[in-house]
Amino acid sequence: MREQLLRSAQMLTNPLVAGIFATLIVVLAVAFAASRIARPMYDMPVTAGLEKVSVTKRVMLAPQPKFEVRAAAQNQSAAPAGSPALSAPQIARTAKVSLYVSNVDKVAAALARTAKRNEGDVFSSDISNADGSNEQPSGNMEIRVPADRFDSTMAAVMQTGTVRERSTGAEDLTGSITDTDARLRNLRRTEADIASIMDRSGSVSQIMDAENQLSQVREQIETLESELKDMRLRVAYATIDVDMQAEAATAPVTPTASSQLVSSWHSAVASLGAVTVSLVAAILWFVVFIPYLIAIAAIGWLVYVQARRRTAA
Repeated sequence: MREQLLRSAQMLTNPLVAGIFATLIVVLAVAFAASRIARPMYDMPVTAGLEKVSVTKRVMLAPQPKFEVRAAAQNQSAAPAGSPALSAPQIARTAKVSLYVSNVDKVAAALARTAKRNEGDVFSSDISNADGSNEQPSGNMEIRVPADRFDSTMAAVMQTGTVRERSTGAEDLTGSITDTDARLRNLRRTEADIASIMDRSGSVSQIMDAENQLSQVREQIETLESELKDMRLRVAYATIDVDMQAEAATAPVTPTASSQLVSSWHSAVASLGAVTVSLVAAILWFVVFIPYLIAIAAIGWLVYVQARRRTAA
């Protein structure tokens, strides 16, 4: 045992062996320190909505990040847990009324005042006045009023003229609003996640890829915000489409004596023609049936002659 220890001590005292052994110790220490430093860069937690994103920080040899935003956006139709529920059904109400009116301009002004009185406004107006032709003045107006003023506004509109026809409709937008709102919240979370990733340094290609994905997400957010705003506006304000048609002006006409005589003459001439046609038709019928009448008369004569002979005998 002592001899083996002496031989090991002699080997360690050899300069070449001692140098190799010291080099190995230094290499192992450096590798251990590098692994401890690099591990936080690779083991960063992945943010919500980006399960497949690989994050790099100052490590140029790490895999390139691939932001899977499109796949996340496609699965955002379902509302996340804890999303606020709508307190009441979201109903969009519409109506269409066709009226006969005495004066289109006056009724249009009255409808505008009705809309203002019910905290609404005239959304569009199209008035067509008479241009000397046979067409009557007409107009079309679209009124928007708060949903709780819909019934009172409809009653006021129908009092401005004679109702020709009317129709009402309602569309339930509760599901569409809930779904759009949930998708919008998820896209905003995704936008925040990508923005936080862009704050960390990386290669130029990684930053450009992140900016491209962020632009696509923001475009989707703007589209959904516009759709959600439009649906909520339709729920908050009811739309009434009013179609106006001027009544034809008819003045009473008193017939004169000459017009009455002329009318009587024409009636008499027409009656004479009808009687003449009836007589001619009767004569034609008589002419057509003469052979039958002659045959009936001959048979009757023969019967009469035979009867007299028997009586005489």
